[in-house]
Amino acid sequence: MGNQPSSDGSTSSASIFDAAQTLALDKIVSPQPYMMSDNVWSTFFTLQQPLLNMQTDVLQPFFRRYAHNFGTISLEYLTNWTPAKNTLDSGNFRMLVRHLTRCIRFARSWKEPNAATKVVATELPQIVNVLVVVRSFCQEFIQSSGDVWTYLKAEGASKDLTAVLERRPTLNLEPSFGILLDDVAFEFVDTLFLVLLEAPNEDTYDIYLEALNTVLVLGTSSTFLDFVLHHAALQERGKSIVWATGLVKRLLLSYLDQIPAPRRDAASAIAALAVLPASASKWSVVDYFTETEVFPIADRSALLLLVLVSSRQDQNAFRDALHNLADRDESTATHGIPFSQLASVMGRKMDLEFNITLLYYCLTLNPLFRDALCRPLDVDHFVLPLLEAVYNCKSGEKLYMYLVVLLYLTENPILVQTLHQSQVTDPVLWYTERYMCDVSVGSIVLILLCRVVKANLAVYKDPFVHIAAFSTMWNVMQFAKHLHQTAAQSLVLLLTHLVKKERQFRAATDWDSQEAYLTSIRLLLANLELCCCSARLIPYNPQLMYSLLHASKVLELLQDHPNDSVRDDGALIQGVVAYLKAIVDQEGTSEHENDELPPSLSVEQVYELIQLGCKKLAPSTSHDQPSVYYCYEEDRDADKFFQPFLRRLVVDHTQDLAWNR
Repeated sequence: MGNQPSSDGSTSSASIFDAAQTLALDKIVSPQPYMMSDNVWSTFFTLQQPLLNMQTDVLQPFFRRYAHNFGTISLEYLTNWTPAKNTLDSGNFRMLVRHLTRCIRFARSWKEPNAATKVVATELPQIVNVLVVVRSFCQEFIQSSGDVWTYLKAEGASKDLTAVLERRPTLNLEPSFGILLDDVAFEFVDTLFLVLLEAPNEDTYDIYLEALNTVLVLGTSSTFLDFVLHHAALQERGKSIVWATGLVKRLLLSYLDQIPAPRRDAASAIAALAVLPASASKWSVVDYFTETEVFPIADRSALLLLVLVSSRQDQNAFRDALHNLADRDESTATHGIPFSQLASVMGRKMDLEFNITLLYYCLTLNPLFRDALCRPLDVDHFVLPLLEAVYNCKSGEKLYMYLVVLLYLTENPILVQTLHQSQVTDPVLWYTERYMCDVSVGSIVLILLCRVVKANLAVYKDPFVHIAAFSTMWNVMQFAKHLHQTAAQSLVLLLTHLVKKERQFRAATDWDSQEAYLTSIRLLLANLELCCCSARLIPYNPQLMYSLLHASKVLELLQDHPNDSVRDDGALIQGVVAYLKAIVDQEGTSEHENDELPPSLSVEQVYELIQLGCKKLAPSTSHDQPSVYYCYEEDRDADKFFQPFLRRLVVDHTQDLAWNR
């Protein structure tokens, strides 16, 4: 057909392409349609510049101008939600994708061309360049209109434009809608997934990475996710039968392989480096780019898996595939990976937000994975890195994910007992507020939870963080034995802080804040009562009783609280503390009866008396096991949280893709 570029498609700015490819691109984005056999395609596919390595500030403005020309919107169709009149008139974007799909399949040896099939490029570097172009256009289309499928469906002037618009995708995606039956859309997605189903190597690293980039970009469109989930569930076309099982396994294996970026100056490597925490990178510019390894494929494989499994639609084959994934440490099932290796990699990346989110989904969707974590529990390389990440967390959303993981883990009684039995003999260096050594992991968990509750009430004010923190505390307190001094003091200091703040807000008639602190007091008292008033636990927690004895004035304030529920909640604890105080007082001198602790007794003597008193309260150790645990259940409206949350994760970890913030 015509071979002259339209004035609508021309650009005046300097091009990053050679003159021939620039002219070809001007033609492609114009309203003038070009047939599959036109030379404009073979010319454009001779791109030699390594676009995948170019920096964002070069690529973004260049492709945005061309995408704008592609997406010139006619005012006549604005009321009908019409994008990209140029490509609706020409169908050139659809034609570009058809050529690209053929080239990828031929280059990867999945499809041999026949005499009637024209393959315009056979070299992977050139194909990768065109895939970068297509991905950039898709990204601009989605960010400007939220849609890419209408562009992809448009067949050009040979079809009635109104008919094309009437077949635009809708959110329910019933099979009668054209996009589900569209061969070009399906072949393109199927081809990208075929690339991702094969393990990347040195030769295929670039196309694998760019296929990941493209699917991640498309994944920001809800229509794309509906399209993928629909075909993955039907398993009727192409390789859709292995989309779910194959991709879930392959993406996790790519995450485990941790293949380093071959070029540290590539855009994806720099983007991966930019989001590393400060502790993981060097201060020296030379070291920053030469010694710190980054793994763009591993990171983006995890991100894509999160995007695919996050949807709670009734038929999500990707969630089912993750649920059914076997542990290759215990099974020879084909659909499986070694869970011990997965836990090891997660432990090394615990401070990364996408990593804790992946851990969340593995735990909540695959019960075998939690069992594998406890067989045996790796305290040094999994639990302690998780707790360190909680300690350093400064984001409410991220903190919630950590707490949910802790809550889900502490639903297992055996794991909680292991936490209390596991001793950290060396100093806990990352905990900078106080020197700690010879402390149980269970005590560390309680120390951090006290810190989280206090920070959430003052800063985050997130009700979900609040619930997760106290629920986890309850589960951990079920088997709390021999609590470390710092843990006991943290619990009592938290109670003191809550009582003080609640009194202040009550006096200031700030009823919302007062209610938040009042609720926290009651929850904390319930946790303390579990240890202080249980025959099963009180003989093993004299340190906690010692700390409460020092805080008897706080308990007296609760005894005079105007709220009946608070007085009732604290009554049992006050009774136990009063009993122990009486035992200590009997050993002291009568003239010091108004003191909290008789000064005539040493700390060691007081502690011994408390130990004896605790044993008298429970003369025979109870073997009753706790019957009430808090369990995590994902909210039915979890998509409202996870969809924007995951989109932000994708944007943060793929800054080389030039997202509009």
